[in-house]
Amino acid sequence: MAEGSGQAEARQGPSIPEAKFIEDVEKELAGKPAEDAIAQLNEHYQIYTMWEQRLMQRRAQLSGKLPEIQKTLDALLMLQKRREEEQEVLFHFGLGAQVYAKARVKPTTKASLWLGAGVMLEYPIDEAVQLLEQNLGNCKANLETAKKDVDLIKDFKTTTEVNIARVYNHDLLLKRNGKA
Repeated sequence: MAEGSGQAEARQGPSIPEAKFIEDVEKELAGKPAEDAIAQLNEHYQIYTMWEQRLMQRRAQLSGKLPEIQKTLDALLMLQKRREEEQEVLFHFGLGAQVYAKARVKPTTKASLWLGAGVMLEYPIDEAVQLLEQNLGNCKANLETAKKDVDLIKDFKTTTEVNIARVYNHDLLLKRNGKA
């Protein structure tokens, strides 16, 4: 197969084979049965499809987390501002599906953040803001990486589809010439 750009190894690691365009089908097959080459290309195509699904799920998860992190960060920044102004804050927060409660929050220097897996930690507001800003930056970077990876996998799938068609057409041409 033709030399590739090495993007797959740099982006995904060795677990995903890079799709290389077959320049010369006859040279690539070199006496091997076309069915074997097509089977191998189909296997690669299935691997790309699996990775595409995983990356799409990851992208959806990150897209869901992004507004949640931003909303929490905005609330902490408001608390921080009101603390400096020494004003109470009135919050409406969700208790469950369609159930909300009101709370008056006096100026405070601490905030509790859910970290996941049933874990909540109390932080000074300044540290909580720093942590959420870092998490927001990481989430945006991971989302961008996931988008690029999905695009790369889609390119690999397209290249593999073209290779399958080229090998099949070459095999068909050989069979026609052999029968003529």
